[in-house]
Amino acid sequence: MRPALAPILIATALAAGCGRCGGARSGERPAPGAVAVVNGEPIPPDALARELRDAQAGAEGQAPAAGDVLRRRVLDDLVDRALLLQQARARSIVVGQDQVERAFLRLRAEYPGTHFDDLLAQERLSQAELKARLKDQLTVERLFEQEVFPQVQVVDAEVERYYAEHGAEFQEPERVHVLQIVVASREEAAQVREKLRRNPQTFAEVARRSSIAPEGKGGGDLGFIGRGSGFPEVFDTCFALPVNVISDVTPSPYGFHLFKVVEKKPAQRRTLEQARAEIAEKLGREKRAGAQAEYLEALRKRAQIEIDEKALAAVTP
Repeated sequence: MRPALAPILIATALAAGCGRCGGARSGERPAPGAVAVVNGEPIPPDALARELRDAQAGAEGQAPAAGDVLRRRVLDDLVDRALLLQQARARSIVVGQDQVERAFLRLRAEYPGTHFDDLLAQERLSQAELKARLKDQLTVERLFEQEVFPQVQVVDAEVERYYAEHGAEFQEPERVHVLQIVVASREEAAQVREKLRRNPQTFAEVARRSSIAPEGKGGGDLGFIGRGSGFPEVFDTCFALPVNVISDVTPSPYGFHLFKVVEKKPAQRRTLEQARAEIAEKLGREKRAGAQAEYLEALRKRAQIEIDEKALAAVTP
């Protein structure tokens, strides 16, 4: 199931993962009617109420946060967004409407049929409002690309240290590449097994013709499996089976199985070179998130942020 639209945009736009940086001066009186004022820019109650609705929609199926906790969290997100957009304006960062339209079409293409329009209606969001949010998102992304990411680097020594300190992450268990045929009765399985013992090279052909399992049409190919996967009492028999030998008939709740192992890979540790790109990506992602958080924290420390606690407590979705 695809998640709701608005929470995606909010989460992406503020992917900085700042947590709650300091800087707000609670208790001071913002402009009349505003829940908060960020460097002179008011955040009206209806904007917070709409974001609260989006947050609740995005958290469907999860344990609900307490009302005051959720209000504070959503307000902090709005403050962060305001700070980032103000900084983007200060740096003369502009996103063209053509870029917004392309982003809109890409997003729309992810939802088949009328699902996209249904979601917009469900979230009471117009296309114009969605495009405005996309523009904010693209603007914040460009700000990070210009001011934050160029300072983020991952050097070889960091990759090598991570590999040395997290050896268990690169340990791969023993695996076997398995073909299987599943039939409905033990008698049929015994007959098929006898034919395969004489002509084991016809396993895939027989699977396509006789197997009742979903992968039968593909020649019974299960790919590589690890010990303990699926029904261990059924599939773990494959680990004792020599390559290209037809197994005994093995019963399960789904029928009677015949296996053929075509390749074995012993337990092994991936080499540094095999893991290098993955580690570099992981460290880069973590560093970018940290750099975004530091950047936003610096903006908050310099900002004039006023919050009307009474007005905040009165806002409901």
